[in-house]
Amino acid sequence: MRILIATYWGLPSLGGLDQYVRQLKRGLEARGHEVDIFCKAPDDSGYQMLNKGLFLSKSSVQPMISAKADTCFAKHLPGLDQRIKDMEIDKYCYEAAAAYLCPQPYDIIHTQDVVSARAFTRIGHSQSARVSTIHGCLATESLARFRMDGWLNDNYRSTPLWHYYGLIEHFGIIQNHETIMPTGWLKGIYSQEYQVPADRMTIVPYGMDIEEFLNEMNQPSVTPHAGEKKIILCSARFDPVKGHVHLLGALSQLKNVRDDWVCWLAGEGALEERLREQVAAFGLQNDVVFLGKRGDIPALLKKSDVVVLPSLQDNHPFAIMEAQVAGKPLIASNAGGIPEMVTQESTGLIFPAGNDHDLFRNLLNLLNNEWLRSWLSEQSQAWSQRYWSLPVMIDRIAAVYELALQKSRR
Repeated sequence: MRILIATYWGLPSLGGLDQYVRQLKRGLEARGHEVDIFCKAPDDSGYQMLNKGLFLSKSSVQPMISAKADTCFAKHLPGLDQRIKDMEIDKYCYEAAAAYLCPQPYDIIHTQDVVSARAFTRIGHSQSARVSTIHGCLATESLARFRMDGWLNDNYRSTPLWHYYGLIEHFGIIQNHETIMPTGWLKGIYSQEYQVPADRMTIVPYGMDIEEFLNEMNQPSVTPHAGEKKIILCSARFDPVKGHVHLLGALSQLKNVRDDWVCWLAGEGALEERLREQVAAFGLQNDVVFLGKRGDIPALLKKSDVVVLPSLQDNHPFAIMEAQVAGKPLIASNAGGIPEMVTQESTGLIFPAGNDHDLFRNLLNLLNNEWLRSWLSEQSQAWSQRYWSLPVMIDRIAAVYELALQKSRR
């Protein structure tokens, strides 16, 4: 089959979406399918067929689309929130680029978000079966970000922006032939909040090339010298929804009890300056190391003693899968779909999202208890071999493709 993987977001990138797309392409091609990737450029400068070297600059379409859209908004929607205007124009630019760069027929168009799903419904491809994998909820992620800026939930939920995001969620997938949800948690949100029929969604957890990952753990890696200190690793983009501020709060409590540890933060993002300020405020300059964007996460995991993911919202984070494949004791929040991936005191330790003190207690417990670290490592690795296999994921996705093809032919 000819398959197009499409996303509204920029690739390549640091994060789970990039990993999912790469793993999906690899798994499909291993079974003889032809796979193309359409996405934004990482710097938002344009749009690309990633595997074919085709590129359309954003500047070639945005001025014309902005002029027409602004005229329409002024006439029909005066006073519209500027953030909604900007989002609409950006979506129209994406649709124009998709129509230009992806004119050929595909058996399957597999989008990776509600914006790209809606785009390919609007521009046509009636001969293609449309499937989406939804990696997160745009609306609830925006809620977490606004909460960081001091908004109360009820206040934000009453704004036009909140309702606008809700419409994007609903219309983004309601016309798919099939939709894949990595977790039951996310499926529940779309069923309850955005009126997507439950029988139109199939839960397919992520998978990964375990053998390749284990090989990459043995590659050389340049890291700061930690001496005899235990290494706590947090690999996540610097975004409010990833909860780094709560990790730093927990580390400030941990420092009052013991100082034989160092925390490595692997990632980058808009929140970095704010996090550095918090590190200084807590006096953690010698205890927390910003590693920047890294392409050697497997090797970092091999050197680490404890892995932490303090997310305020998350769906099916690769960071947890990787920690379990690497056989590392894990502490994660109970946000989103994480409890479906981690069994308390078996494949990891769970704490309430946003609770600095409970995270501190879990960190202290692991650092104090070598037997517990060993137990969690063994159980996690055994779990990962059963549940995070790439062939298992591709088998399940292939079954969803067949259902979508049947519906598209009807």
